[in-house]
Amino acid sequence: MFNDDVEQPRVLVVDDDVFMRGMLHNLLETQGYQVIQAEDGLKALSVFRQQTPDLVLLDAAMPVMDGFTACAELKKIEVSFDVPVIMITALDDEESVDKAFSAGAVEYITKPVHWAVLRHRVKVILDARQAQAAMRKSEARFRGLFEQAAVGIGLVDMQGRCFQANPGLQQILGRDIGDLLDRPFDKLFYPSDSVVEKEFHHKLLTQQISHYQMEKYFFRKESAIAWGRLTTSLVKNEADQPVFYVQMVEDITERKRAQTKQRLAAKVFETTSDGIMITNAEGRIIDVNQAFLLMTGYSYEAVLDQNPRFLQSGHHDRAFFDNLWMQVRNTGRWRGQIWNRRQNGDIFSVWLSISAVRGEHNQVTHYVAVYSDISSLKENDERMRLLSHYDPLTELPNRLLFHELLTRACRQEERVALLYLDIDGFKRINDLFNYDVGDACLKEVATRLRRCLREGDQVARLDSDEFAIVMSPIHQKYDTRVITDQIFAELQKPITVEQHTFTIDCNIGVSFFPSDSIQADQPDGVEVFIQQADMAMFMAKENGKNTCYVFTELS
Repeated sequence: MFNDDVEQPRVLVVDDDVFMRGMLHNLLETQGYQVIQAEDGLKALSVFRQQTPDLVLLDAAMPVMDGFTACAELKKIEVSFDVPVIMITALDDEESVDKAFSAGAVEYITKPVHWAVLRHRVKVILDARQAQAAMRKSEARFRGLFEQAAVGIGLVDMQGRCFQANPGLQQILGRDIGDLLDRPFDKLFYPSDSVVEKEFHHKLLTQQISHYQMEKYFFRKESAIAWGRLTTSLVKNEADQPVFYVQMVEDITERKRAQTKQRLAAKVFETTSDGIMITNAEGRIIDVNQAFLLMTGYSYEAVLDQNPRFLQSGHHDRAFFDNLWMQVRNTGRWRGQIWNRRQNGDIFSVWLSISAVRGEHNQVTHYVAVYSDISSLKENDERMRLLSHYDPLTELPNRLLFHELLTRACRQEERVALLYLDIDGFKRINDLFNYDVGDACLKEVATRLRRCLREGDQVARLDSDEFAIVMSPIHQKYDTRVITDQIFAELQKPITVEQHTFTIDCNIGVSFFPSDSIQADQPDGVEVFIQQADMAMFMAKENGKNTCYVFTELS
């Protein structure tokens, strides 16, 4: 229940790290919340009984009593049945996530904490809980909160038609109340009636889950496409019969636009002909693009975590670099010609632009260096031919570039999925017809695989009939299933080459990074990641044609 004896919502912060408690305390207090603290799970139970909070932010790994146990014990207290618990922890493995939700948590946020996300999630959860409490207490109080909620709320009958919509929903969708009432709610958002959503809906009706979330796009009147995060829950009567759905809609359009800009920046990063290097504030390389590797002759793994000093040619003295960095510190940038050394020892001239990137508090967080090679274009073209990273038949990345793409994806602090795909019986096509027919089939397969990918995903050809797909980032588990279903559907469509018609069967193995068996900082993590996808593909082949196997399902 929600506290009525205080104006401010009360939040209990439980963490054995005094610094973390202090950061959370300051964040919440500036947002107008009353904050109480406990340093471990056992003390949290005592504080909870004395001062029932409206929300609990709970660390997982703590001495005396861990967060999972504390969450389960909190839910046994009579007054705590509707007090939400957000688990905030450095543990990001699937087992810990499942354990947290099984114990009764409603949200799981990993450290390091994105403070803006936490701030909004706390507000959304408190608003939602307050709305549910208001409905139970009185229609009048519910109506007031329903009208003032910061998120969009729609009430939908069991036939799927909207019978009430709050002003927040009307504002988000850009529609008045008359345009929403008695309208099929799922037709307002796209895609509708997906296979995945049907599964979620079935689980909701059969009480396997209490709610589910989907990200969908919609169209406001006379405006561009917009995005919403829909949370669907079910309200039942005293006889435990479903009465109506509650649809909560958050406008995530700005977040989606930011992601699009980020993907565009990543595309520019990879396709520009200028070499780009990004370092942290200490000067250690955290990323470079393909043009930089072609320009210098180094591999991706060889330059990561290195100081750029390995490029020095010896043409510049210490005073040159002292003046360079003095200008960067004073103005935030430096531009000029500089001589560098390639891996093979060749000296070459570049036009270098260095810029400092600053954070919210004006502190330097990164440096970005752009290298424009002004050496002989003929030498550069020859070097690019020698260091070709693409399969000449399909024009897909080859195994070498695939490994670099995968390594880079695994360093982005996002969850990555790797799909290994093997065409079944492809050798028979070459044997029965000829290699020209086989090559034409492979080119068509490559084209169809490209059509199945999301923006930012990568597909590579590793061998004659073997392909790999790197999906990053992975926000929800069903992302991979949607892609694999599309691949099976695309490849089973007939392919016609020289009056010969084929249907392609394949098997797909899937693995995830990081996972229970691969840590994000594990030195051989990428190789283990690849081995797991390969093993999953082998298991898929054992199960028959057109099957998919996920490595985490292996017993």
